[in-house]
Amino acid sequence: MIEPLIELEHPDEVTRQASSRLEHAMAGARSPRTVLVVDGEEVEVPHALVQLLLHAVHQQAAGRRVRVVSPDSDEELTPNQAAKYLGISRPLLVKLLDDGTIPARTLPGSRHRRISVAALEHYLDRKVNRRARLSAAMNEIADAGLYERQD
Repeated sequence: MIEPLIELEHPDEVTRQASSRLEHAMAGARSPRTVLVVDGEEVEVPHALVQLLLHAVHQQAAGRRVRVVSPDSDEELTPNQAAKYLGISRPLLVKLLDDGTIPARTLPGSRHRRISVAALEHYLDRKVNRRARLSAAMNEIADAGLYERQD
């Protein structure tokens, strides 16, 4: 099974140097065509995947983590994986599952739960939209002069 979430941690020096060499080689390529050779067979790499790879090697060369997510995957994650995916603690995730904020499926005959990647993405979208609405409302209040700063 291919994971819906792949995370490359902060790279070590060897990985940074290799990423930098790959980034330089790909950026200096004369042909718009990128080919992988797998067991002697040439396979052309679609442009979108080349761009994804370039972004990943650039970030790794700079010493940053890289996360590749399949947001509309039908795959499911464990609570630990889901908490990591959202960047929150496991206890907070469990609270969100228990109060129904994020839907989860209970495995038959057990208390173990699984959370779909799509449900996590939906939660993140709602969170971003909620923050945007709150920010807009705060800006409106400030622009109307209804907010007085207390020093």
